[in-house]
Amino acid sequence: MIKNLTGKPIVLGVAIIKNVDNLLNDRPFNRLEYLAKEYQKKYKLIKIGNIAGVEFARMLFKSIKIDPTKHRPSSEALLRRAIKNKSLPKINPAVDLGNWCSLDFLLPICVYDADKIFGKITLRLGLPNESYLAINNREINLENRFVLADEKGAFGSPITDSKRTMVTTQTKNLMLVIYFHKDVDKKEMEKMLSTFIERTIEFLGGILKEKMII
Repeated sequence: MIKNLTGKPIVLGVAIIKNVDNLLNDRPFNRLEYLAKEYQKKYKLIKIGNIAGVEFARMLFKSIKIDPTKHRPSSEALLRRAIKNKSLPKINPAVDLGNWCSLDFLLPICVYDADKIFGKITLRLGLPNESYLAINNREINLENRFVLADEKGAFGSPITDSKRTMVTTQTKNLMLVIYFHKDVDKKEMEKMLSTFIERTIEFLGGILKEKMII
């Protein structure tokens, strides 16, 4: 169980899927690219702030006094690239699938190597001077930001995740996370989490071990 210690209007959708095959597989990235092209046609004349669904990730950031137009949720960063017809990063099947779902749901989504997470997990606000080396090889300041932390420290956030728990082609066990604002309809939360799980098992195989809304 993950403890939410933030006192903020944030809810997590979490799943543990074991025994996945994350070796070369273009299908998740192909789905991501297809959706991006659909969005480019659909939204190219619309301001991003007026796109339905974008407001929920922005509300999360505003709840901790972060301007989401300066420090963008990962989902909005993907959306901006799609609308501007920019290339999207191709990482590995699990990460590509997470990006596809993030663009589809317009919410921050993270995929972690569950075997690199140690002990109890908490969702909290970053501590003064707290940081980690992110997957983009930059040191990220975490103070007063939403972070997921284990017994070794912070490893994830709705902006960018740490290198310590990142997924590689050797990853066998995944922790999937969707960051929801509490105002997202509860049935929609369940539907999105179920879709994320179903897509993961369809494209990567594996067995669902845990599923929870926290």
